[in-house]
Amino acid sequence: MPPLMVGIGAVFIDDIVLPTGQTYMGQLGGGVVHALMGAAIWGERPGIVAITGQGLPDAARQRLTRHLDTAGLHSLPIPQIRAWQIFEFDGTRRELYRVRETEPFTRGAGPDLLPPSYRGSRGFYLLQGFEGMRAWRAALPGFVLWEPLQQAMIPGSRAALRSVLQDCPIDVISPNLAEARAVYGDEPPEALVNALLEDGASAVALRMGASGSLVADRSTGIRQTVGAVSVRQIVDQTGAGNAYCGGLLLGLLRGRNLTEAALMGAVSASFCIEHIGVLDPGQVSPAERDRRCQRLASES
Repeated sequence: MPPLMVGIGAVFIDDIVLPTGQTYMGQLGGGVVHALMGAAIWGERPGIVAITGQGLPDAARQRLTRHLDTAGLHSLPIPQIRAWQIFEFDGTRRELYRVRETEPFTRGAGPDLLPPSYRGSRGFYLLQGFEGMRAWRAALPGFVLWEPLQQAMIPGSRAALRSVLQDCPIDVISPNLAEARAVYGDEPPEALVNALLEDGASAVALRMGASGSLVADRSTGIRQTVGAVSVRQIVDQTGAGNAYCGGLLLGLLRGRNLTEAALMGAVSASFCIEHIGVLDPGQVSPAERDRRCQRLASES
């Protein structure tokens, strides 16, 4: 059986520097990996289609193999991408690449790397720019959640974004608040969601960090703010938005409506920020996972 869901992108190695000066070197990273581990905490084993390089640490490869179907990993004959992830006390993050050749990783895997067995999967997570999204959507038969690449969501890109949304059957688009404002201006979340729907989005999950997410579905009329799960201590915010997308997509593929799926996404994000680097599904208690989901549902 093919995996229920598949994520597409690239594997990164992160060297994390916290505001206190504490460092955590050689951490498994990459948006697609964060997203798929966010799905894996719900008892799923997603597939991954991703670029790796030479020098991927054994521990990182073992973590991928333990929790994901790795038939779609493709190793290039270039150094594995590594990046400093430098955090400030106000929560801002700077990413500094540590290798010369980065473009194959920032572009991510192309449709030619999709294993034939994955064509039977029901849903796909894509962290892609505009042209990458067009290429992948033409090749995929299933449900698609698109997290736009941050580098594409810039001032003046609305026409290009609108063109992709209108030309490609994308089921859910999930930018974060800063990305949406870069495209549409400094508007409140409701206005940003309205603009995305007007430009052709079928459903939107606008990620707002500690304020949760605002989800809207054109076909069902759902429009709901789903809060963030409060945790005792935020350890590392890297990948929380990706993890949210992974939990959200899995919920939709399991038949949840958009609001219910967003609850799952919020829970996935909450475990992510309690871990350094990519969260480890093996360290997530199913009982605590379900408790967080039920508590958030009662609050939203």
